[in-house]
Amino acid sequence: MLASRLQGIRNNPGKVKILLPFDFNNLLKCYESKSITVEDILGDDPMNLLSGNDEEDSIYSITHVKYNDRIRPDYISRRTKCLDFDSYETLFQTVHDDLKTGRRKLIEFKEENLKEGRFFVLRDILLFLEKSDIKENVFEYKSGSRTRVDGRTRCIFDNGTESTMLHRSLYKALLQDGFEVSDYQEQAQESEISDEDKQNGYIYVLSSLSANPQITATKDLYKIGCCSGAVSDRIKNAANEPTYLLSDVKVILTVRCYNINVFQLEGAIHDFFSKSNVSFEVIDKDGNVHHPKECFIAPLSIIEEAISLIVDDDITKYEYNPEMKLIVKK
Repeated sequence: MLASRLQGIRNNPGKVKILLPFDFNNLLKCYESKSITVEDILGDDPMNLLSGNDEEDSIYSITHVKYNDRIRPDYISRRTKCLDFDSYETLFQTVHDDLKTGRRKLIEFKEENLKEGRFFVLRDILLFLEKSDIKENVFEYKSGSRTRVDGRTRCIFDNGTESTMLHRSLYKALLQDGFEVSDYQEQAQESEISDEDKQNGYIYVLSSLSANPQITATKDLYKIGCCSGAVSDRIKNAANEPTYLLSDVKVILTVRCYNINVFQLEGAIHDFFSKSNVSFEVIDKDGNVHHPKECFIAPLSIIEEAISLIVDDDITKYEYNPEMKLIVKK
C-alpha cells in the first residue's frame, strides 16, 4: 500500500516539486516505466529497512509473547436445515403462546438448567435443547489438571434450523446473549372483591383515532392513563386535549382499582414502559405545539401482564424488552 502511494506521488509532478526539498533519501526518483514490481519495491530500500537477516530480529520469531494454553473449542457447528422440523413446530408455537399469555417467562440463564428438554432464547431465536450428549474431559496443564464437562448437543431452532454445537459453546453463547424459558405455570386466580375493599379509580388503555399518518402507521400504540371517576367522563373532551393527541380515542381496556393509589400505579406503568415511550408533536387550534408523553408502543397482552405484576408488587423483578416485545426477568 505504501509503495503504491509512493508511486502515485512520483507520477504527480506537482507533488514531486513540493516534496523535492525534503527528499533527503532520494525516494522521489522516477522509473522509466510506471509499472512497479515486487523486486522494485524490495530493491528500493534507501534506508536499509529490509536488509535484516538476523534471526533474532525476524518478525517470525516470537520471543516476548507468553504461550496461552487455555482450552479452545475443537468443534464448532453451523446451523443446517432441520429435516424433521414438522414434529417440533407445534411445540414451538405452544411455547410462543405461553410467553405471550404469561404462562412462561424469560428468566436469567443458569448453567445448571442447561438440560435436555428445556427451551432457551439465543439472540432472539427460540431453541429447544433436544439432546445433550455430555461427558467429562480432563486436561493436564503445568499448573495442574482441569476437568471440563462438554459434548455434542442437538439444538432445534424455531426458524426451522438445527445445530450440533458443543455443550460448552452453547453455554457461553447463552451466557453472553441468551435467556432461559421458565417452566409452564398455571395462571393465578383473581382475588375476589369484598364489601370492605375500596374502589380508588381506573387504569385505562386507549388507542388513538387520529388521522395523522405517523400515528395510524404505528402498531401497538396505546395511551395509558388513570382517573378517579368514570373513564367515559375523562375522555369525552379528548379531541381538544393534547394528552390525547387532539383526537377522539377508543377505549381498549379498563382496569378497576381497589385499595391502591391509581396515580402511583400509573407512574409505575409509565416507568416500566419508559423504553418504549414515544412522543408526538401536535399543534392545537391556537398554534401551540405540544409533546404528549403518555403514549407507549407495547402489545396489549404485555400491558395487562405489567399491571398484574405491579398489583402483585413483583414489577421490580422484571423489565420490558421492546425489541423482543416481552417481559423478561432481571
